[in-house]
This record gives sequence, C-alpha cells and structure tokens, in this order.
Amino acid sequence: MRSLIAAASLAGIALPSIVTAQTAPQPPRPMADGVLTREEAMTRADRRFDALDTDRDGKTSAAERAALPQRPRGTVDGATPMPGRAHGMGDRMLERADADKDGVITREEFRAMAARGFDRQDANHDGRVDAAERKAWRDQRMARRGGQPGE
Repeated sequence: MRSLIAAASLAGIALPSIVTAQTAPQPPRPMADGVLTREEAMTRADRRFDALDTDRDGKTSAAERAALPQRPRGTVDGATPMPGRAHGMGDRMLERADADKDGVITREEFRAMAARGFDRQDANHDGRVDAAERKAWRDQRMARRGGQPGE
C-alpha cells in the first residue's frame, strides 16, 4: 500500500510540471513578422558562433572552421554555384572579423561583426531591418558587384 501511495504522490508532483512544459508559450521566431531587430540579430550571431566554436573555449580558430562540414550555400541546385558567388567568401568575412589579428575570433569580435552588418542594413537607424531595407541593401550590393538590382 505504501508503494502505491508513494507512486501516486510522485505522479501528482510530476504531472503538473509535464503539463506546464507542454503548454508553455514558445518564444517568437526571429523575423516571424518579417522584421529583424538588433536583439534578434545578436541572438542569431550567438547561435552561429556557438556552431563554429566546436571546442567551447569562447573563440574559434581557422582549424575549427576548416573541420566543419561544408554545406552547399548560394547554389542553384545544391551543387552548382550561383553566378557571382565566390568560394571561401565566408572565410574572408571571418578573417575581417578578427579585429586584433591574432588568428582567432572571439565571441565579442563575432558579435561586433554582426552588429556592423546589421547597422549597414538598418538604413533608417530604428533598430529594425524590414523587407524594404533588406531589398535596398541587396540591390546596392548587387550593383557594386556588377549584377542587376532586384535579382
């Protein structure tokens, strides 16, 4: 009888937490409304940095980045590179993020790079990047590269 009472007590304690965990509101997805805020951009940067920092030492080296599996990005069909997309473009960007040129990128350097990118897109400096600002920024980049704006 005691074991039955103990099991019922444990179930009574655990059941409300299980129900609460299943019904807890989910945080809104970044850009669910089509607008990227500075806070969402920094959260994204932190997630990207965590993916690069495989040994969890707070910095990422060229060796860590080289060991990551390559994903087809900027491709027409998953294999054929899109015109105008240079291989290794991300590597050059990360090299520029290394502000003190010590060969590793810290979380602070990575966040600073993300903040600069956000500021370039946030044309009206309201702390939010909407679809019109993203399109204007993309068109500007394409024009600098010799492509056609609006593609």
